[in-house]
Amino acid sequence: MVRLKERKLGWAFKQKEKGEKNKDLAYLCGVKKRRFQQLYAEYKMTGKIPQLCKNRRPKTFLGEEDKMLVDKAIQESGLRGSVLLRLYIKKYYKTTLPNNKIHRYLLKKGISEEDEKKKKQRIYHFYQRDHSFSLGHLDWHESKCIPGKQVCVLIDDAGRKIISGGEFDNAFEKYAIQILKEGIKIAWKEYSSVWKQINTDKGAQFYANKKTNEGEKAWTEFELFLQKNNIKHIPSRRNHPQTNGKNERWFRTYEENRKKYKSFNDFINWYNDKIHLGLSRKEGITPNEATQNKLQPEAILGLFFRIIK
Repeated sequence: MVRLKERKLGWAFKQKEKGEKNKDLAYLCGVKKRRFQQLYAEYKMTGKIPQLCKNRRPKTFLGEEDKMLVDKAIQESGLRGSVLLRLYIKKYYKTTLPNNKIHRYLLKKGISEEDEKKKKQRIYHFYQRDHSFSLGHLDWHESKCIPGKQVCVLIDDAGRKIISGGEFDNAFEKYAIQILKEGIKIAWKEYSSVWKQINTDKGAQFYANKKTNEGEKAWTEFELFLQKNNIKHIPSRRNHPQTNGKNERWFRTYEENRKKYKSFNDFINWYNDKIHLGLSRKEGITPNEATQNKLQPEAILGLFFRIIK
């Protein structure tokens, strides 16, 4: 390994002392968990970063067949990032290609470009519910790629799937209720599930910010609809978009990819079948798969009884 890897190892040891897991740090360092533990044990004994072998194997690149496979994956999936393409090729072609070689090939073709912010090592934490339909996120966004349109979607927190949504001329409360009605219908019809909680911001379409003449909290039609369907409303704190971060991140994907598809539904179908790094960076998991795999036990039982009837 070169000195860069030794600096990375020193960084990893500091993260371990802060409580990070060996498995995650070993993955970031490009070594097995057991090897990382051995290097850390040597570091604790000597107090110095282990001197790694600097005689590296010659740098290699993708062969012609591998390049053709990457090009085919790009055409089929519409993906551009090296991590996503590696997972796509592994999932659908049962072939493992090194991420750095794919990245160099994409740079050469001009598909990717260097991003200094992404060169810094990061540890990814996945904040999501254990079960599908335990929490949904609903929010509005003013479309930039299709001027004049307001976009609203209902996202399942656990599976990241877009359950329902649409593009509208106005961000009216009745449209939010319409999307939620459709989401409730889909959850029951396709997954034998019911929504437990819904997260929104405190926009006027979702939350009554004023009190009644008697000084009590007022209720919007949206809030009353949630109460009628026994769904708990979890409004985000003001000026804190991170609470509804899954919607905010999806809106970025929307702006980057929506115009590639003729209709909103075509775009949603592509997104729900696309490998999602927010679910896993080691396995190629799509929102459709995650939502199905994370169903609550009673939902699985309900689907089973539907089959045997």
